[in-house]
Amino acid sequence: MQDYLLHAKNIWGFLGPDYAVDKSDFLLVMGSSDLRVARYASEFWFKGLAGYVIVSGGSGKLTKEMWAVSEARNFSRIMIDEGVPKDKIILEEKAANTGDNIVNSQKLITGLGLPANSGILITKPYMKRRAFNTASKQWPEVNWSVSAEEVSFDDYLRKQNDPHHFISIMVGDLQRIKIYADSGFQIRDEVPLHVWDSYEVLVRAGYDKYVVG
Repeated sequence: MQDYLLHAKNIWGFLGPDYAVDKSDFLLVMGSSDLRVARYASEFWFKGLAGYVIVSGGSGKLTKEMWAVSEARNFSRIMIDEGVPKDKIILEEKAANTGDNIVNSQKLITGLGLPANSGILITKPYMKRRAFNTASKQWPEVNWSVSAEEVSFDDYLRKQNDPHHFISIMVGDLQRIKIYADSGFQIRDEVPLHVWDSYEVLVRAGYDKYVVG
């Protein structure tokens, strides 16, 4: 198991690079089953780096069984409780995947006529690269950056109820960095050989639940 964790850590490091974050027009908080993203988004808001927030997320594969409301609504409740002004939050409640988060938010923000030259994506630590690559392709007019909770792989893993499931999600996300670029859904991004080697080891070991094909 320890060897597999080293391979998982390789993938974690690639999927969650650091991005320079500057003052931007808005935050785009990407919904999921991880409520820590909403809490982190609340903390981030008080840095004063954005003028408004759009929270995007409908009901995904996991959350439709967990909550009676959308991811966006659940996240926004937490953010309001944490002190983020309700009148600064816009809800997008139909997104079912990362591409939807971007495309649906673009339509909503454009329709409202709000400034959108620059945006900060708020997501899970291992989703930073995929979020940035998707947003850069699907809404290229925006100058994007990304932020997420600062946490080590080991600490994040310890918080998981099912480590095998978590690692399987990362393996699937890494594959999508490649295949979604080929399909035109994301910008192209070179996966280092040692990271792809780790992917192949983990797939052979059975961490393949979210691998396409």
